[in-house]
Amino acid sequence: MLTYETLRFIWWLILGVLLMGFAVTDGFDLGVCAIFKFVGRDDDERRALLETVEPVWEGNQVWFILGGGAAFAAWPLLYAASFSSLYLAMFVVLVGFILRPVGFAFRGKITDLRWRGACDWALLVGGAVPALLFGVAFGNLFVGIPFHFDSMMRPMYTGGFFNLLNPYALLCGVVSLSMLLMHGAVYASFKVDEPLSARAAVVGKVAALVLSLPLLARGFGSASKTDAGSHRCWRTVRPPTRCLKPSS
Repeated sequence: MLTYETLRFIWWLILGVLLMGFAVTDGFDLGVCAIFKFVGRDDDERRALLETVEPVWEGNQVWFILGGGAAFAAWPLLYAASFSSLYLAMFVVLVGFILRPVGFAFRGKITDLRWRGACDWALLVGGAVPALLFGVAFGNLFVGIPFHFDSMMRPMYTGGFFNLLNPYALLCGVVSLSMLLMHGAVYASFKVDEPLSARAAVVGKVAALVLSLPLLARGFGSASKTDAGSHRCWRTVRPPTRCLKPSS
């Protein structure tokens, strides 16, 4: 018979696989939508970039839906606390998810350049904003979100939206955004011909450089604390069960 610890490990594994699947598959969709307006110089080039992800982007979002369903099935209190605490951030992400299909579906309906420019901006926002806010959300989960349960066991978030935009969470957002920009640029460089391929490769190199800077800074910071004493190093590592921090 499976023990509670075994079931918890299995569900964490399932949730991790689903979130990684979403990052790998839908990540290049978000990245391409975030860069296509600047990589493509005219409407034909932008159309070529969008056609690399248009057949697959809808199916790739299923990973995200399954991840939310897995969190609700295994840890309903975690699901409730996370989504209620991050409600406004999740709403902004949802707006981005709505703008992306609108841009894909209606961009080609009217040939007016102003209309297509507006759809291009909708696609850009729909790609860049979720990529940024996913990192912000995970950054807040790493440091802890202040909440408490009321008398009816409802999770009550004690902060505000701007409390979520702390420096560490914003740094995680930059890491997430640059990582998905790099992912989308690499994907696009393999899917389109020159000169689009070369331009996408340049964007990917710049995104990789931006991604490496905070990672190196964090690595050097951890190394310096480790050199100061091993007991300090352990204090910098938060246990995985502290993803949500109840307030007193």
